[in-house]
Amino acid sequence: MPEASLYGANTARGAANFKGFGPTLADYPYFMRAMAGVKQAAARANQSVGALIDRHADAIADACDEIRDGAHWDQFIVPLAEGSGGTSTNMNFNEVIAARANQIMGLAQDAPGGVTANDHVNLAQSTNDCVPTGIKLACVLAWPALQEAAQLLIRALEAKGRETSDILRTGRTCMQAAQPMTYGQLFGGYASMVSRALQDVERAVHGLCTVPMGGTAIGTGLGAPEGYREVIEEALSESLGLEIECAANAFDGMQSADGFARMSAELRNLAAACAKIAADLVILSSDGASGIGEILLPAVQPGSSIMAGKVNPVMPMSIQQISMIVQGQDLTVSLAAQAGQMEINHFEPAMAQALFTQMALLTAGLPQFAESCIAGLKVDEARSYENLARSFAVSTVFLRALGYKKVAGLAKRAQLEGRPLSEIAAEEGLLDADQLRDVLRGATGA
Repeated sequence: MPEASLYGANTARGAANFKGFGPTLADYPYFMRAMAGVKQAAARANQSVGALIDRHADAIADACDEIRDGAHWDQFIVPLAEGSGGTSTNMNFNEVIAARANQIMGLAQDAPGGVTANDHVNLAQSTNDCVPTGIKLACVLAWPALQEAAQLLIRALEAKGRETSDILRTGRTCMQAAQPMTYGQLFGGYASMVSRALQDVERAVHGLCTVPMGGTAIGTGLGAPEGYREVIEEALSESLGLEIECAANAFDGMQSADGFARMSAELRNLAAACAKIAADLVILSSDGASGIGEILLPAVQPGSSIMAGKVNPVMPMSIQQISMIVQGQDLTVSLAAQAGQMEINHFEPAMAQALFTQMALLTAGLPQFAESCIAGLKVDEARSYENLARSFAVSTVFLRALGYKKVAGLAKRAQLEGRPLSEIAAEEGLLDADQLRDVLRGATGA
């Protein structure tokens, strides 16, 4: 352990025992700020009930403010996905805050009258209530950035819907032509799907504002001074600038991980919705010589090191891969949530790493998708209409204009001659090109 370090023996042991387990606490900014806020709130709550003297509480609070502002992060060396259910994480915060509080007071480490990690910084807490509280509130703090990222995508889809509102296309089911519609309707439907998914995430985030703080080790509150549980809720809200409440039933709050599972599931659904859009764009942008060729994606980079001129749909495929990772992380959360034993869940560090990864990937990926793909894509109106007019999607439209018997005859002839039904109808003088376009547009309901 370096002589000048702020962390102590517990942190050093955790870092050594879990070396190579992945990113450290300092790699998760929202969690760093959330845990500093939790420790600060606990100090203020203990101060208000007379369990912590003003000098100690103020120094602890000041140290927590410094950490929230990005200071001393090099001292947080324990991997988030550690093996002790969060104990090493909790002690890393306790030890650094205690050491820094003593520096603020002008005291040497272990000096009489100084702040200690367990007796002062961890007063009225356990790993079992403060770490899950920190994880929940880290997700809440990360939410505004994710929300804005998704809203950027929604706005881009809505704008593209307005831009393409008059462009006719072939609606497809089971990868076969079905009925006519417009590209405006397609992009409008996408925007609505992402918006609904985002609202569901928001509801899950709201649920994470209920925390187990005050339950200490198993929900009884044993070890907390009298009155602490009544004031910690307000202290948390004030420290973090959020509307936080403690669980009505502390035992439920301590042992249940359903809030994490619900949050992860809604992130999975948001990712899946975006991946569905991305998959459609990959198909619709398949090159005109051998594919559908209706959408022209922005050429953001060469697509091949050997096939000159090839441009791949890299932005949609990046969203698909993000979705794959998010869904894999959701499985981690689901397995960890059900593996809780008795009064607590020991696997919250794994859930935390998974949730933070999901949120970070979506927060980074969705604006890129919006700005580098959706905003700049173009629809080849002529190609789209040609595909529609040549498809059997027109047959259901002709039913209203020509009747079932006549359309059936046209369809049979089209199949025998290998020609578009619309072409044969025009040849027979039943509908000219302008009339066909009007009939198709009327059928979209746009």
